[in-house]
Amino acid sequence: MFHVLDHADVVYSGDLSQLTQYVTERYDKNLDEAIRSGIKIIYTDPRHSLSGIQQTKPAARFSNFWEPIEDWELD
Repeated sequence: MFHVLDHADVVYSGDLSQLTQYVTERYDKNLDEAIRSGIKIIYTDPRHSLSGIQQTKPAARFSNFWEPIEDWELD
């Protein structure tokens, strides 16, 4: 399940194709442009509640997040 956030409020929930259509109609941007412009889009596992996404994770768990990657890894 994907959610569009406006500040801290969920303004839309749906699957990816519905979300893409909503963002395109509402913000007049494709999904990539919307994310880059600051529109928050999150994913939650439908089997869990939305409140679970508000919990933060320790930064130590993502230690390699800022490490550079090779171009071939993006393909």
